[in-house]
Amino acid sequence: MKISEIIKSKPRTIETEKKPIALVTGASSGIGQSFTCLLASKGYDVIAIARDHQRLYELENKLLTKYNSKIYVLPLDLSINNSVDKIAEFLKNENLVVDVLINNAGFGVHGAFHETELQKELNMVNLQIQSTLSLTKLILPQMQEKRSGFILNVGSVYSFSPVPFQSVYGGCKSFLLSFGTSLAHENKKYKINVTTLCPGITQTEFRIRSNIGKNINSIKHKKTSGMSADLVAEQGFKALMRGDLICIPGLTNRIFVQIATYLPTSLFSSALTLVNSFRGVNSKNT
Repeated sequence: MKISEIIKSKPRTIETEKKPIALVTGASSGIGQSFTCLLASKGYDVIAIARDHQRLYELENKLLTKYNSKIYVLPLDLSINNSVDKIAEFLKNENLVVDVLINNAGFGVHGAFHETELQKELNMVNLQIQSTLSLTKLILPQMQEKRSGFILNVGSVYSFSPVPFQSVYGGCKSFLLSFGTSLAHENKKYKINVTTLCPGITQTEFRIRSNIGKNINSIKHKKTSGMSADLVAEQGFKALMRGDLICIPGLTNRIFVQIATYLPTSLFSSALTLVNSFRGVNSKNT
Protein backbone atom coordinates (compact mmCIF):
# COMPACT_ATOMS: atom_id res chain seq x y z
CA MET A 1 0.00 0.00 0.00
CA LYS A 2 1.31 3.45 -0.95
CA ILE A 3 1.74 6.34 1.49
CA SER A 4 -0.95 8.40 -0.27
CA GLU A 5 -3.51 5.59 0.17
CA ILE A 6 -2.68 5.15 3.85
CA ILE A 7 -2.91 8.90 4.56
CA LYS A 8 -6.44 9.01 3.11
CA SER A 9 -7.69 6.03 5.11
CA LYS A 10 -8.97 6.97 8.56
CA PRO A 11 -7.46 5.28 11.63
CA ARG A 12 -9.59 2.99 13.75
CA THR A 13 -11.08 4.64 16.82
CA ILE A 14 -10.55 3.26 20.30
CA GLU A 15 -11.91 4.27 23.66
CA THR A 16 -8.87 3.81 25.90
CA GLU A 17 -6.73 6.87 26.59
CA LYS A 18 -3.25 6.79 25.12
CA LYS A 19 -0.02 8.55 25.94
CA PRO A 20 1.26 11.03 23.36
CA ILE A 21 3.34 9.37 20.65
CA ALA A 22 6.81 10.36 19.50
CA LEU A 23 8.69 8.89 16.54
CA VAL A 24 12.50 9.02 16.54
CA THR A 25 14.77 7.92 13.70
CA GLY A 26 18.33 6.86 14.38
CA ALA A 27 17.10 5.92 17.85
CA SER A 28 19.64 3.24 18.74
CA SER A 29 22.59 5.51 19.56
CA GLY A 30 23.83 9.07 19.97
CA ILE A 31 21.42 11.99 19.82
CA GLY A 32 18.56 9.76 18.67
CA GLN A 33 18.92 7.49 21.68
CA SER A 34 19.07 10.53 23.95
CA PHE A 35 15.86 11.88 22.43
CA THR A 36 14.19 8.50 22.90
CA CYS A 37 15.13 8.39 26.60
CA LEU A 38 14.17 12.03 27.14
CA LEU A 39 10.76 11.63 25.53
CA ALA A 40 10.06 8.47 27.53
CA SER A 41 10.95 10.35 30.72
CA LYS A 42 8.42 13.03 29.78
CA GLY A 43 5.56 10.59 29.39
CA TYR A 44 5.68 9.76 25.69
CA ASP A 45 5.41 6.35 24.12
CA VAL A 46 8.11 6.21 21.46
CA ILE A 47 8.37 4.58 18.05
CA ALA A 48 12.10 3.90 17.86
CA ILE A 49 13.52 3.37 14.38
CA ALA A 50 17.08 2.33 13.55
CA ARG A 51 19.00 -0.43 11.80
CA ASP A 52 20.44 -1.98 14.97
CA HIS A 53 17.59 -4.14 16.27
CA GLN A 54 19.59 -5.48 19.22
CA ARG A 55 20.22 -2.01 20.62
CA LEU A 56 16.59 -1.07 20.05
CA TYR A 57 15.33 -4.04 22.08
CA GLU A 58 17.81 -3.26 24.87
CA LEU A 59 16.50 0.31 24.87
CA GLU A 60 12.92 -0.94 24.95
CA ASN A 61 13.54 -3.04 28.07
CA LYS A 62 15.41 -0.23 29.81
CA LEU A 63 12.76 2.43 29.24
CA LEU A 64 9.81 0.19 30.00
CA THR A 65 11.37 -0.63 33.38
CA LYS A 66 12.49 2.91 34.17
CA TYR A 67 9.58 5.03 32.88
CA ASN A 68 6.79 2.55 32.11
CA SER A 69 6.80 3.89 28.56
CA LYS A 70 5.93 1.73 25.58
CA ILE A 71 8.73 1.59 23.02
CA TYR A 72 7.63 0.41 19.60
CA VAL A 73 10.73 -1.17 18.08
CA LEU A 74 10.92 -0.81 14.32
CA PRO A 75 14.23 -2.02 12.86
CA LEU A 76 14.57 -0.38 9.44
CA ASP A 77 17.23 0.96 7.13
CA LEU A 78 15.77 4.30 6.09
CA SER A 79 18.19 4.65 3.18
CA ILE A 80 16.12 1.97 1.40
CA ASN A 81 13.38 3.48 -0.74
CA ASN A 82 10.32 1.59 0.55
CA SER A 83 11.15 1.93 4.26
CA VAL A 84 8.70 4.80 4.89
CA ASP A 85 5.90 2.74 3.30
CA LYS A 86 6.58 0.16 6.02
CA ILE A 87 6.35 2.88 8.68
CA ALA A 88 3.04 4.04 7.23
CA GLU A 89 1.67 0.51 7.34
CA PHE A 90 2.91 0.08 10.91
CA LEU A 91 1.22 3.29 12.10
CA LYS A 92 -2.04 2.27 10.48
CA ASN A 93 -2.00 -1.25 11.89
CA GLU A 94 -1.14 -0.02 15.39
CA ASN A 95 -3.61 2.89 15.18
CA LEU A 96 -0.91 5.38 16.14
CA VAL A 97 -0.96 9.12 15.50
CA VAL A 98 2.41 10.81 15.93
CA ASP A 99 2.56 13.95 18.07
CA VAL A 100 6.33 14.52 17.94
CA LEU A 101 8.56 13.63 14.98
CA ILE A 102 12.35 13.62 15.41
CA ASN A 103 14.13 13.25 12.05
CA ASN A 104 17.56 12.38 13.38
CA ALA A 105 18.96 9.47 11.35
CA GLY A 106 22.09 10.26 9.42
CA PHE A 107 25.74 9.57 8.79
CA GLY A 108 28.60 11.35 7.06
CA VAL A 109 31.12 10.55 4.35
CA HIS A 110 34.53 12.17 4.83
CA GLY A 111 37.15 12.81 2.17
CA ALA A 112 37.81 14.71 -1.03
CA PHE A 113 34.78 14.33 -3.30
CA HIS A 114 36.75 12.78 -6.17
CA GLU A 115 38.03 10.06 -3.82
CA THR A 116 34.85 9.09 -1.93
CA GLU A 117 32.44 6.32 -2.92
CA LEU A 118 29.42 7.55 -4.88
CA GLN A 119 27.09 4.84 -3.54
CA LYS A 120 27.84 5.77 0.07
CA GLU A 121 27.02 9.39 -0.72
CA LEU A 122 23.79 8.43 -2.49
CA ASN A 123 22.81 6.33 0.53
CA MET A 124 23.54 9.33 2.75
CA VAL A 125 21.33 11.57 0.59
CA ASN A 126 18.55 8.97 0.70
CA LEU A 127 18.79 8.74 4.48
CA GLN A 128 19.11 12.40 5.35
CA ILE A 129 16.92 13.96 2.66
CA GLN A 130 14.62 11.44 1.00
CA SER A 131 13.57 9.67 4.19
CA THR A 132 13.07 13.00 6.01
CA LEU A 133 10.85 14.28 3.21
CA SER A 134 8.87 11.05 2.97
CA LEU A 135 8.36 10.67 6.71
CA THR A 136 7.37 14.30 7.17
CA LYS A 137 4.99 14.06 4.20
CA LEU A 138 3.42 11.03 5.86
CA ILE A 139 2.93 12.49 9.32
CA LEU A 140 2.31 16.19 8.65
CA PRO A 141 -1.29 15.86 7.34
CA GLN A 142 -2.49 14.27 10.59
CA MET A 143 -0.79 17.03 12.59
CA GLN A 144 -2.52 19.61 10.41
CA GLU A 145 -5.87 17.89 10.89
CA LYS A 146 -5.61 18.04 14.69
CA ARG A 147 -3.89 21.48 14.53
CA SER A 148 -1.06 20.38 16.78
CA GLY A 149 2.34 18.81 16.33
CA PHE A 150 6.09 19.06 16.77
CA ILE A 151 8.76 18.29 14.15
CA LEU A 152 12.49 18.46 14.81
CA ASN A 153 15.07 17.92 12.06
CA VAL A 154 18.67 17.35 13.11
CA GLY A 155 20.93 19.55 11.03
CA SER A 156 24.43 20.68 11.99
CA VAL A 157 26.58 23.75 12.45
CA TYR A 158 27.63 22.80 8.92
CA SER A 159 24.12 23.71 7.77
CA PHE A 160 25.46 27.27 7.62
CA SER A 161 28.70 26.77 5.71
CA PRO A 162 30.56 25.07 2.88
CA VAL A 163 32.35 21.99 4.23
CA PRO A 164 35.52 20.92 2.41
CA PHE A 165 36.09 17.17 2.64
CA GLN A 166 32.46 16.64 3.68
CA SER A 167 30.84 18.39 0.73
CA VAL A 168 27.80 16.13 0.29
CA TYR A 169 27.18 15.90 4.03
CA GLY A 170 27.28 19.68 4.32
CA GLY A 171 24.90 19.99 1.38
CA CYS A 172 22.42 17.64 3.08
CA LYS A 173 22.54 19.62 6.29
CA SER A 174 22.06 22.91 4.46
CA PHE A 175 19.01 21.43 2.78
CA LEU A 176 17.53 20.39 6.12
CA LEU A 177 17.91 23.91 7.51
CA SER A 178 16.20 25.52 4.52
CA PHE A 179 13.48 22.86 4.45
CA GLY A 180 12.80 23.09 8.18
CA THR A 181 12.55 26.87 8.37
CA SER A 182 10.30 26.96 5.30
CA LEU A 183 8.08 24.22 6.72
CA ALA A 184 7.77 26.10 10.01
CA HIS A 185 6.38 29.19 8.28
CA GLU A 186 3.96 27.15 6.17
CA ASN A 187 2.52 25.49 9.25
CA LYS A 188 2.14 28.38 11.68
CA LYS A 189 -1.59 28.46 10.99
CA TYR A 190 -1.82 24.79 12.03
CA LYS A 191 0.01 25.48 15.31
CA ILE A 192 2.78 23.05 14.38
CA ASN A 193 6.29 23.76 15.70
CA VAL A 194 9.20 22.94 13.39
CA THR A 195 12.74 23.28 14.72
CA THR A 196 16.10 22.58 13.09
CA LEU A 197 18.63 21.42 15.69
CA CYS A 198 22.18 22.30 14.63
CA PRO A 199 24.73 20.69 16.97
CA GLY A 200 28.48 20.73 16.58
CA ILE A 201 30.80 18.02 17.83
CA THR A 202 28.82 15.66 20.02
CA GLN A 203 29.90 12.67 22.11
CA THR A 204 28.59 9.97 19.76
CA GLU A 205 29.90 7.34 17.36
CA PHE A 206 29.13 9.58 14.37
CA ARG A 207 32.70 10.66 13.58
CA ILE A 208 34.00 7.09 13.74
CA ARG A 209 31.34 5.85 11.31
CA SER A 210 32.05 8.83 9.04
CA ASN A 211 35.75 7.85 8.92
CA ILE A 212 36.82 11.24 10.26
CA GLY A 213 40.29 10.25 11.38
CA LYS A 214 41.87 6.83 11.06
CA ASN A 215 44.26 7.06 14.00
CA ILE A 216 43.21 4.44 16.55
CA ASN A 217 44.71 6.56 19.34
CA SER A 218 42.18 9.30 18.57
CA ILE A 219 39.05 7.13 18.94
CA LYS A 220 38.75 7.74 22.67
CA HIS A 221 39.06 11.49 22.05
CA LYS A 222 36.32 11.34 19.39
CA LYS A 223 33.88 9.71 21.77
CA THR A 224 34.50 12.13 24.62
CA SER A 225 35.03 15.49 22.89
CA GLY A 226 32.18 17.94 22.39
CA MET A 227 28.79 18.21 24.07
CA SER A 228 27.02 15.21 25.50
CA ALA A 229 24.22 13.80 23.37
CA ASP A 230 21.86 14.08 26.34
CA LEU A 231 22.49 17.82 26.64
CA VAL A 232 22.03 18.34 22.91
CA ALA A 233 18.71 16.47 23.00
CA GLU A 234 17.54 18.37 26.07
CA GLN A 235 18.26 21.76 24.52
CA GLY A 236 16.70 20.68 21.23
CA PHE A 237 13.54 19.49 22.93
CA LYS A 238 13.16 22.75 24.87
CA ALA A 239 13.63 24.75 21.66
CA LEU A 240 11.03 22.59 19.90
CA MET A 241 8.47 23.11 22.65
CA ARG A 242 9.11 26.88 22.57
CA GLY A 243 8.66 26.98 18.82
CA ASP A 244 12.20 28.12 17.98
CA LEU A 245 13.07 27.89 14.30
CA ILE A 246 16.71 27.01 14.96
CA CYS A 247 18.58 25.64 17.97
CA ILE A 248 22.39 25.82 18.09
CA PRO A 249 23.47 24.24 21.39
CA GLY A 250 26.71 25.44 22.96
CA LEU A 251 28.56 28.77 22.92
CA THR A 252 31.43 27.52 20.76
CA ASN A 253 28.98 26.25 18.15
CA ARG A 254 27.13 29.57 18.10
CA ILE A 255 30.44 31.41 17.58
CA PHE A 256 31.26 29.03 14.71
CA VAL A 257 27.91 29.75 13.05
CA GLN A 258 28.41 33.51 13.40
CA ILE A 259 31.78 33.24 11.66
CA ALA A 260 30.34 30.99 8.96
CA THR A 261 27.46 33.39 8.38
CA TYR A 262 29.43 36.62 8.09
CA LEU A 263 32.80 35.62 6.68
CA PRO A 264 33.04 35.78 2.84
CA THR A 265 32.76 32.32 1.33
CA SER A 266 36.07 32.74 -0.50
CA LEU A 267 37.86 32.96 2.86
CA PHE A 268 35.85 30.40 4.75
CA SER A 269 37.74 27.22 3.85
CA SER A 270 40.93 28.49 5.47
CA ALA A 271 39.01 29.86 8.43
CA LEU A 272 37.20 26.53 8.83
CA THR A 273 40.50 24.73 9.34
CA LEU A 274 41.46 27.22 12.05
CA VAL A 275 38.08 27.14 13.82
CA ASN A 276 37.89 23.35 13.62
CA SER A 277 41.31 23.09 15.23
CA PHE A 278 39.90 25.11 18.15
CA ARG A 279 36.84 22.83 18.22
CA GLY A 280 39.01 19.70 18.20
CA VAL A 281 38.55 18.81 14.54
CA ASN A 282 40.93 19.04 11.61
CA SER A 283 38.90 19.31 8.43
CA LYS A 284 41.23 17.03 6.48
CA ASN A 285 42.44 14.26 8.69
CA THR A 286 41.17 14.31 12.27
